[in-house]
Amino acid sequence: MADYKKMYASLFNDVTDTISLLQRAQQKAEELYLSDDDGVVLELKKDLAPEEKE
Repeated sequence: MADYKKMYASLFNDVTDTISLLQRAQQKAEELYLSDDDGVVLELKKDLAPEEKE
């Protein structure tokens, strides 16, 4: 029979490690973005759906 407790613990640990890795990657990207001093601001515009254009 499968050891569900062991399987759950393993999955939980791997998911937790992955979340931590993603958080560190996001923080690193944010720090790089904030440290960049090129002064360029990019404005993104949302395209309107065809029925909203009229």
